[in-house]
Amino acid sequence: MTASQTVKASAATRRRPRDRRAQILHNASELFTKYGFHAVRMEDIAEATDVTARAIYRHFANKQDLLSQVVLEDQDRLLMAAQSAERSETGVCSLEELLTRMVEASLESLRLGPLWQREARHLTADDFERVREGTRRIGGAVRRAIEKADPSKSRFGADVRAWMAVSIITSPGHCDRLLSQRRLSPLLVSAALAAINTPEFASASPESRDAPAAEAPVANERPGTSRREQIIAAAARAFRERGFGGVSLDEFGIAGPAVYRYFDSKADILSAMIIRVQEWMALESSRTMHHSVSDEQVIEGLVRGYVRIATEATDLFAVSVTEALNLPASAAERDRRIRQDDLAEWVKWLRTSRSEVTEADALALVNAVRTALNDLVRIPHLSRHAEFPDELVACSMNALLNTPMPSARLGRRRDE
Repeated sequence: MTASQTVKASAATRRRPRDRRAQILHNASELFTKYGFHAVRMEDIAEATDVTARAIYRHFANKQDLLSQVVLEDQDRLLMAAQSAERSETGVCSLEELLTRMVEASLESLRLGPLWQREARHLTADDFERVREGTRRIGGAVRRAIEKADPSKSRFGADVRAWMAVSIITSPGHCDRLLSQRRLSPLLVSAALAAINTPEFASASPESRDAPAAEAPVANERPGTSRREQIIAAAARAFRERGFGGVSLDEFGIAGPAVYRYFDSKADILSAMIIRVQEWMALESSRTMHHSVSDEQVIEGLVRGYVRIATEATDLFAVSVTEALNLPASAAERDRRIRQDDLAEWVKWLRTSRSEVTEADALALVNAVRTALNDLVRIPHLSRHAEFPDELVACSMNALLNTPMPSARLGRRRDE
């Protein structure tokens, strides 16, 4: 290379792209989603963007600020879609039109779902409240549209269906997409509508429609004598609240030496939790296979078992959803295989009940429903109601069994 060429190359290297900030946000979003907030360094984001860490600080104050901007920019797309539908020129926006606009926005913000589910707790208090308020506004827009379309819905029933719809809409961010956007978009809209149109499990009289729903009995958390169980329970609460990377062994309220009598490390505790949830799921599946009278009943049994574990062991279940990426390599690979097998089981029995559904369509539906279940069981103002588990099962089954399939003319895979 000549001196002149060297100077030109150096100048090109120094020239800052106009979209540098967008590149940083995109790479940060991908890394946070894949590895988790605590595992990603600013140097990792800089390397992915082909800049120095110092260059990132020209745009963002710190890693928390970067996470905040990633989540807020993605969330703003959904907010704008919901608000534009509510402010449509005609003043009339159908529920289907609202959901269609939100699906389009969601497919441009694929990482919003997993980042809000797993990483939002790492935001500053002010940013977390801002994101949570935005999430409430999105859910509120859908709930108001549901109530407008069907005034007979109770407030609780409309709320459950609104959040089911929002989770279904954002579900593609939680898995690899096998369907083209042209096919996935109408499938998600139809699945959300099917969940919304589910008859309420507890039929309320017109006079009691706005009355508070009955609250579920409060579980009596009796402390056991097993130190191992005490450690698992304390760790589950801590991991759920602050994440695996934000908790040390000293924070379990149990002396360190006592912990090491049962577990080799913090990662060992996490592995024990997730294995426990996996075994419970396997037991529920085994019960379903044994007790289902017909093949068509199996998918409902799988849904009921999933909901039972998710609502009765919420801390452990939440940790299995949000912290699995922190498992050691061998345990992570085992967890991945077990989850894939479990998804395949749901897909098989869904297609047994609906032979017209392709495997790719069934997988998208199953992923959408399970994402919704994973999200909703961790919403306190919903989960405290006595009807909540039955409402989850009913909405899930309606989405799985009664979502109409898109036209066969629409592409099935992204590369088609």
